[in-house]
Amino acid sequence: MAKIMAVLVLLVGCGSSNSTPYSTSTSTSTSTSTSEAGVTLKLEDYLSWCSVSVNGAVASTNATQTLTVPQGTMVPLSATAASSVFVWGYWVGTDGDTSASHDTGQAATVTMDKSKVVQACCPFASSPSTPCPAPTP
Repeated sequence: MAKIMAVLVLLVGCGSSNSTPYSTSTSTSTSTSTSEAGVTLKLEDYLSWCSVSVNGAVASTNATQTLTVPQGTMVPLSATAASSVFVWGYWVGTDGDTSASHDTGQAATVTMDKSKVVQACCPFASSPSTPCPAPTP
């Protein structure tokens, strides 16, 4: 009986750790509906040219990440170029995206007062001023 209890204690203590407490997926769905469970953040990485991290989690080059978060949550984002072929450009749709030049900080936040679409843009290093097309709604 003592062995069974020890095994149970070990199993309960061995959970996985995930620093992103949000529901996530990497679908290409364009749905941005709001529900009682939360609001949707659709994070677009234009042509997967950036490496994007949400809330300090492992960075991803997925073209689209869809997260459901509690309404009112401030979601921290960070991004770098996915390789030396690209350079960091800008964010579209973050709290700092307040002008035509967008949010150029690699670390950004988005306050989820409603469902939103955010885009990370990492243009070619050979033409860093080339803009990415607007994100899809």
